[in-house]
Amino acid sequence: MKKIDLHIHTNFSDGIYSPREVLELAKESDHGVIAITDHDNLDGYRNAIEIAKEMDIELIPGVEISCLHKGKDVHILAYYIDTENKEINEALSVIYDNRFHRANSMIEKLKEQGVSLDREQIYARAGENNYLGRPHLAWALIENGFCKNKYEAFEKYLGEHCYAYVPKAAPSVEAIIKVIRNAGGVSVLAHPYTLGNDDYIYDIIKFGIDGMEVFYAKCNDQTVLHYNEIAQNNMLIRTGGSDFHGEGLDLDIFKNYSAPEIVLEELRSKIR
Repeated sequence: MKKIDLHIHTNFSDGIYSPREVLELAKESDHGVIAITDHDNLDGYRNAIEIAKEMDIELIPGVEISCLHKGKDVHILAYYIDTENKEINEALSVIYDNRFHRANSMIEKLKEQGVSLDREQIYARAGENNYLGRPHLAWALIENGFCKNKYEAFEKYLGEHCYAYVPKAAPSVEAIIKVIRNAGGVSVLAHPYTLGNDDYIYDIIKFGIDGMEVFYAKCNDQTVLHYNEIAQNNMLIRTGGSDFHGEGLDLDIFKNYSAPEIVLEELRSKIR
């Protein structure tokens, strides 16, 4: 049985590897079905389409969309969307622009504190799309000797309590679920454990979410069982993925992980 992974990132968002390199790794580790779900853009998926055909790997259209619910950062995975749909492409463009301007605003606020960072150095680290986020600023702070590690970078400069922090501007979860539906896609709540409060999950269920990422590679068995129960009790489809970015232990997780075969059956049952 070939492996299944429905949550993978490339260097078109915050992953390390190019779409071709991701597919080569997938081929080597005997993956048969994958979804490239870069944050807030479809460019990595588009670049992978022909390569996946060459390698005889089924590539499911996907994207991971940044949203907010009650001030909480929420990620919604969208599968089988019409990638040419105007509404979803406009929504992704607005999210990208907001992210880019937020990061640059934080760079300016750091400069006001006497912490000057080289934008071009940060952009070079941010992949093919200049997909900027606080982790890229943390990296620059460490590389330039302002901090020893990521924890210190967030504690001193980038955390919500810090002067340089700029709140995220993102669409609501409810709005994005509607956009995904209008684009013919299937909406799935990514890594639900990161919300830290199941009340948020029940809110999102009321908005009409189609599924939940139950079989998340970085969760323990008890956590998987918990979200599996919520999904089944609320008639949600279940998906799974490694959330591969390429750093640290990610490579070993990716090579060895596979979602259960049932996820494909459930996901395809929701295709509009």
